Amino acid sequence: MKTFLSVSALIFLCVLPMRASASGSDFADSLFQEGDYLNAAHEYKRILFLYPDTVHIDFVAFRVAASYQNAGQLEKAMRAYQFLIDTYPDSPLVERSTNNIAQCHILLGDKERGIAALENFLTEHKRSDLAPLAQFTIGMVHIERNEWVEASRIWNDVSSADPQSLLGEVSARLAGIVENVDILPRRSPTVAGVLSALVPGSGQIYSGRRVDGFYTFMSVAVLGSASVYYTREERYEVAIPVAALGLLLYGNNIYQGIQAAETFNLQHEVYFRNQIQQEIRDSGLFGAISTPNDNVKLTLWHARF
Repeated sequence: MKTFLSVSALIFLCVLPMRASASGSDFADSLFQEGDYLNAAHEYKRILFLYPDTVHIDFVAFRVAASYQNAGQLEKAMRAYQFLIDTYPDSPLVERSTNNIAQCHILLGDKERGIAALENFLTEHKRSDLAPLAQFTIGMVHIERNEWVEASRIWNDVSSADPQSLLGEVSARLAGIVENVDILPRRSPTVAGVLSALVPGSGQIYSGRRVDGFYTFMSVAVLGSASVYYTREERYEVAIPVAALGLLLYGNNIYQGIQAAETFNLQHEVYFRNQIQQEIRDSGLFGAISTPNDNVKLTLWHARF
């Protein structure tokens, strides 16, 4: 199953401010609105090529990257964001592009690099409007790693910085939910292993696998009894293989008991993490980049000399 970060797409919701004027991007905008992101990207790239002197051309470059990111082509999205940063260093979208590159790293599975990039962004842009959301994203990555305490600390910081905002309210709720991680049902792998060694199958029963535990107990008991019986009958050619198989199942029973406890803990952690991720999805903080309003237009040169 893809991680929640992939499902969310992790692109900040925004309506890009532009001055109303004649537009040559209506077709690209309509493709974007319909979710045909790859064709939208091609149209926006055509505008970049044909009208490089267009007012607010950096917004067009941003939409190229956003289209690729919404389409899931994250490598192309990162290159497009980097193109905007390198070509239009004074654009107000440089901060957002830098942030989105970090998020693309996370979505590609390179969480270490993504967190490092977000932390570097926070260092360089402490007062940016995107800083709280960047912090929030770092908290989400910690949740993916089951680093509950760190995630709670970050979300408490976000909530304290702006408790009245939607982001602050969501962060406060999530921090409160994460604090309940200590009361999750857990099973000790050590206890499960010891129980399995004392009574075959009991470690699995301890972790909720009653049927598996019963069959394990019966298998070991039957093989053990059979090996004793054939030994008494001095039929060692049968007793030895049966005893070897019984010892193999006995050892596997201890391993399965430990695994059952670890699986029990993992299942509850996954369920708990899914609850947190559902809370984030329901909050509406993340989604695909929204399309411009009807009155938001691009100015293009209709004639070039």
